[in-house]
Amino acid sequence: MTSLNIDKITAVLNKTDLFCGLDKSLCAELACKHCKTADYGKGDIIFSDGNKEKCIGVIASGEAVVKKEKLVISRLKAGDIFGAITLYHGSQGFVNDIIACGDCSVIYVSLAGADYLINSSSDFAKRYIEYLSDRIYFLNSKIKSYTTNDAANKLYNYLLGHCNGNSLELNIGMTELASMLNLSRASLYRVISELQDEGKIIKIGRHIELL
Repeated sequence: MTSLNIDKITAVLNKTDLFCGLDKSLCAELACKHCKTADYGKGDIIFSDGNKEKCIGVIASGEAVVKKEKLVISRLKAGDIFGAITLYHGSQGFVNDIIACGDCSVIYVSLAGADYLINSSSDFAKRYIEYLSDRIYFLNSKIKSYTTNDAANKLYNYLLGHCNGNSLELNIGMTELASMLNLSRASLYRVISELQDEGKIIKIGRHIELL
């Protein structure tokens, strides 16, 4: 278990899109009665299909990767959450593996805690629905990028699904990105050049602009 105190837990929760804006007393009640914390080291499994507990995980510090077998689905950094889309699903177990990239601290909000917030705050209930809607869009973009046969479309759809406005900062290496898109490194570099030549993207280091 970590040494995160109530104030630290509430500070982390307030920086997430889902839990931000909660009334201070409501957030303190949640942290005190419905949260627990844990520390992990590099390579440790944070969550997997063997976990039966229903909860929402919040990365308090460090980074983790979400994997389906050998495929990297996404990366999680401090403030990112997991587990919310399966919280009220009837199936047992988690659908993916979440693995720590290094030292990593996680806050777990129980199902009872989510129930408490939904019943106590209409604003939280609305943010929760918005979050689920965003995840549906994200997952649909993932499906589109994985099922297209064209390498350039795979990459462009991936970038489109991860951009903030018209730009994004790549937080993964080229080898990992190629693996996520089921491309070779050579093919990935080729389609990056193609998209730049066609005026669809500008890439400067890890920064990419979609035009």
